[in-house]
Amino acid sequence: MIWKLSGVIAAVVSTAIFSGCETTPRTDAARTGPFFTPTNVRGVDRLPATLRRVAMLPTAGLSSIPEESLTRLDQALMAELNRTARAEAVPVSRDVLARLSNSRQLESTEALPHDLLSKLKTYTQADAVLFTDITTYSPYPPLALGLRARLVDLATGETLWAFDNLFDATHPAVANAARRHYLNTSPAASGSADLSSTVLQNPTRFGAYVGSAMFSTLPPR
Repeated sequence: MIWKLSGVIAAVVSTAIFSGCETTPRTDAARTGPFFTPTNVRGVDRLPATLRRVAMLPTAGLSSIPEESLTRLDQALMAELNRTARAEAVPVSRDVLARLSNSRQLESTEALPHDLLSKLKTYTQADAVLFTDITTYSPYPPLALGLRARLVDLATGETLWAFDNLFDATHPAVANAARRHYLNTSPAASGSADLSSTVLQNPTRFGAYVGSAMFSTLPPR
């Protein structure tokens, strides 16, 4: 009888331990939603079959954002664009852009130098160029990041895709989607502790989620 009782207790303890190691419960909002879906998007039905490379201009940021922060966001966005496999992202540094346009950043809505597109095509051998602007930026919790973007065919000047959305972590659907992105893409997510809430405290990780959500709206090939 004592042996049987000990076995029952051991089974209960074992179950409790393994249950406690689960990274996120099945009812967690990062798995069940609701999730934020970007809406202010327009573009062609399909990207041209000839579009293979995209020249990615440095993010045009607000004057209050340090350039180091912009560079980290540039890197996160480039990684997310490459993850979509829509095209190969070719980064254009701020120094290179300054040589081509006399400016270290260009907004998607401003008038461009008349020969910039041809210069970019020659320099990068890309088929399209991506402009990205920061419209809202809050690097401290609650995080917020607004991005406006435009993908332009370098041969024709046609806008292939345009995007303008605000991602505000105070909205549960945004927070859920950001945590889900972390759980789906971070190696640390496979550990015994749920670290997905860190995405809501780290501007670079949050920027990676925003980039993923933004590029998910690109037209198919």
